[in-house]
Amino acid sequence: MYPRHRLEALADGIFGVAMTLLVLEIRIPDGMDPKTDRELVALLINLWPKIWPYMLSFLVLGVRWRELVAERPSQHEVGKRYVNWSLANLLLVTFVPFSTLLIGRYASLAPAIWLYAANLGGMAFCAWMIGRAAPKGERSAAEETAGLIVFLFAAGATAVLGSFHTAWAPMGFMLNALAPPIERYVRARNGGPEIRDS
Repeated sequence: MYPRHRLEALADGIFGVAMTLLVLEIRIPDGMDPKTDRELVALLINLWPKIWPYMLSFLVLGVRWRELVAERPSQHEVGKRYVNWSLANLLLVTFVPFSTLLIGRYASLAPAIWLYAANLGGMAFCAWMIGRAAPKGERSAAEETAGLIVFLFAAGATAVLGSFHTAWAPMGFMLNALAPPIERYVRARNGGPEIRDS
């Protein structure tokens, strides 16, 4: 058995680093020295292809981190299977800055979209397996599973859109906004307690 708090500390650290590294790619290119407000505004607008993927990935990582820590009773120890799936999930978390950079630099190329979608879809799958490996009494609820299915669907939709219109492909991840209402619907249907987002 492994101390759960050590795994949670590792997860927090990796999520924090991955979320922070994303912003390092957003910088004024070397040699650019805007002299007027108009030039600076134009330069900032030109940074949008790097800012948009950063914001999207930060949001996705934030949601995934929140789901990992929300509504889980504290257990002192977890099994090897739980640890292994958690480490696989954290490995995929560390790849998010790279897959995000690909979208920021090569958004017009479908493989960049596919890799990003596969990265985030893999995280959702690992999260589902973590829930299945959780100690008894802590297995993932139906609404959590519904949210992960929405996340996987969004990743698939993004990959498909990347084959046809790469510029709009990351918008497929906007489908993740459907997860909270679907989770509330499943919770209400199953007679679960009302959980409010804080």
